[in-house]
Amino acid sequence: MNLEEENRRKRAKATLSKMESLEFFILPFITPRARHKSLDDFSESQLDRFKKHGYDTKLKQANQLIIFGIIFWIGLAAIIGYLAIKFS
Repeated sequence: MNLEEENRRKRAKATLSKMESLEFFILPFITPRARHKSLDDFSESQLDRFKKHGYDTKLKQANQLIIFGIIFWIGLAAIIGYLAIKFS
């Protein structure tokens, strides 16, 4: 096995750092989707970089965190809305 194959295998198994995870979880709405383009260059460039360089695990984790982030923000908005109606 040569060095290039070993690096490719390591990249495929690399996981997101805590900071990268937070960025995809906290700001999921500005991450570009297939149906529409966002003005968010950071997450778009990150996802493109993951695809281009073969970071399969990171790409999968980023997509999962985007979904979990959307669910979190919708749930938080629902709870705040419920509390606002209940205590008003």
